[in-house]
Amino acid sequence: MRHARTALFILIFTVALILKLHNYAVYPQRGATSDEYTYSFMGVSLLTLGVPISWSNFNVYKNTYDLIIDNLYFPMVFPYFDHPPLNGLLVGSWAILNGERTFASIKLSTIRLVPIALSLVSALFVYLLAKHWYDDRIALWSLLIYTTATTFVINGRVVFAENLLTPILLLSLYLYTIQRVIKARTAIVLGVLSGLSIWTKELGVSVFLTFLFVFVHDRVPRRYLVMLTLTFLLFGVGYLTYGTYFDSQTFFGILAAQSFRPVGPRVLQTLLNTPIIVNKPYFDGWYFFGFLCLFFACFEVARHKLLVVPAAIYFFLLLFSINQEGEMGWYLIPLFPFMAMAAAHSLSESINKKGWLMLVATLFVGLSSIRYLFEPAFGLVPVQFRMLLIVLFAPLVLIGVFGKQHTARLSTVWFYLLIAATALQTYRYVHPA
Repeated sequence: MRHARTALFILIFTVALILKLHNYAVYPQRGATSDEYTYSFMGVSLLTLGVPISWSNFNVYKNTYDLIIDNLYFPMVFPYFDHPPLNGLLVGSWAILNGERTFASIKLSTIRLVPIALSLVSALFVYLLAKHWYDDRIALWSLLIYTTATTFVINGRVVFAENLLTPILLLSLYLYTIQRVIKARTAIVLGVLSGLSIWTKELGVSVFLTFLFVFVHDRVPRRYLVMLTLTFLLFGVGYLTYGTYFDSQTFFGILAAQSFRPVGPRVLQTLLNTPIIVNKPYFDGWYFFGFLCLFFACFEVARHKLLVVPAAIYFFLLLFSINQEGEMGWYLIPLFPFMAMAAAHSLSESINKKGWLMLVATLFVGLSSIRYLFEPAFGLVPVQFRMLLIVLFAPLVLIGVFGKQHTARLSTVWFYLLIAATALQTYRYVHPA
């Protein structure tokens, strides 16, 4: 059984790697977001010139110049402070190792390998966390959802800081999960990971806030809470020192400018109703179903504490800080693992209780597959659509009514069919121009 499980695990990761790498340098297209160059420019310049240089649309910067690379315009600034430097240093190091030491030489085919590798690390922790929190089936299903859902996969191949923040968050949760008794070393390591998170993305403060809440909730001895906090603050002071060293006026000016984004209540509608791949809406059924299941998990917070708390804190910070309108799908990347685990758990529990939640998953995921697989290939007229609905739902309904003893078996088969359709949908993904 162990060998079979290992073989299945390797197979899933092989498929995941294929989905990540297929057309990875083509879709999303160059210029879909110039943030990919933001990080690579910053990292390469820091490592080769000792100054963070990149492009920015903020008018706070005093040192500016224009740069055009292959007809793509970049309003360059220095020293650059739009983003913390850790992700840039990682991507820039990889670019330099591949001989790309100038801005013009940086290729998407090179730098996108970094987030692809990071997303595979995230997938590993999704499996391990779900296995520790729940059981083998939920771990397997979480992994399948996370490594095949189109929105999750395609956003995971683009150079965003969120693709580094995600494995840091998952690693910290895993370390906390496997420690039966929190000790000084654990508290310090979690403080270091929390500190690295804010060097990755300002929203990375969610990692520290998560463990601040969990330590208090679990009545971890106060001295360890102090160790966690002081270690985190050390990294926070280090980040402020980094900005002050280069140009304190510009650094704090950028922080102030970022705090005046047009936030508002419509951001909730944007986050819940509009799944986005980089800069284009993509109505991925697993995205909607994952959010729904995350809300289900809130009914049993004590049981799902380490699933719900980090997701809720990060989601609240998104409401607090991002523009209420616009295409910025990458902000949701750290939530994708929690959506996958919540979806897998809800489906597994429903099957165990002979529930009908698989019908809901089929509604979201099945209709997404019709839209992105069937309709582009064969067209879609009303008669076809109605027949497809019957094919999707009739077996589940009939078994649920007349053959309840077979409900679990058919629901399991249906899940794997949805995953297969999702994988094919992701493999055939073409980013709109």
